[in-house]
Amino acid sequence: MRMERARLAVTVAVAGALIAALAACSPTVGPPAEEPALRGVITMLTPGEGGGVVRVVWHEDTGERRELDACDVTVGVETEVFDEGGALIGLADLAERDVVDVWISGPIAESYPPQATADAIQLMGRFDAMRPLPIPPGLLSP
Repeated sequence: MRMERARLAVTVAVAGALIAALAACSPTVGPPAEEPALRGVITMLTPGEGGGVVRVVWHEDTGERRELDACDVTVGVETEVFDEGGALIGLADLAERDVVDVWISGPIAESYPPQATADAIQLMGRFDAMRPLPIPPGLLSP
């Protein structure tokens, strides 16, 4: 009887450890549920060590204007990048003319275009190759 209890205790402990390990290793299930700060077109992509910077500019063809109309977004090692289906991809999978949603939770520098670090980016599609890339509205001369 004592031996059976010991085996049961070991089995329960191993099962608990396995469940905890699997939960810790489970991939992110997709981008954040809240509205992104910006949806726009990548007009510039500058790779850097451990990430890079992407300039994202809103255009009326990308949908409703969000919190920002443009932003130079730092993509770091902690930034999650998702494809259109919500699967994790890397910064290297993004390109100029990609339409993306960008989530930002930290400070936004009061420059123009603003500068911030992305929590997450999701690829939403491609901007028409026959059209010129949008320019941040605040950089247009009067």
